[in-house]
Amino acid sequence: MKKNQNQDLSLSSKADAAFRQAAKKVIQRARQTSTPVVIWDEGCIKEIPAHLIKAKHSAIERKVTNS
Repeated sequence: MKKNQNQDLSLSSKADAAFRQAAKKVIQRARQTSTPVVIWDEGCIKEIPAHLIKAKHSAIERKVTNS
């Protein structure tokens, strides 16, 4: 049973890392194209304008990875 738990943790860690990497790419592309990043925050869909992304980059990543 313990081996399965370790495998699940490893898979979960890999999924989290992949999600963070994808979020960074989305943010980077939004900056390049001046398009908003769409997030889910407190039960609502929100658009963060590209010019605000730099200031809120870490907050957006936390929201994306904690969803």
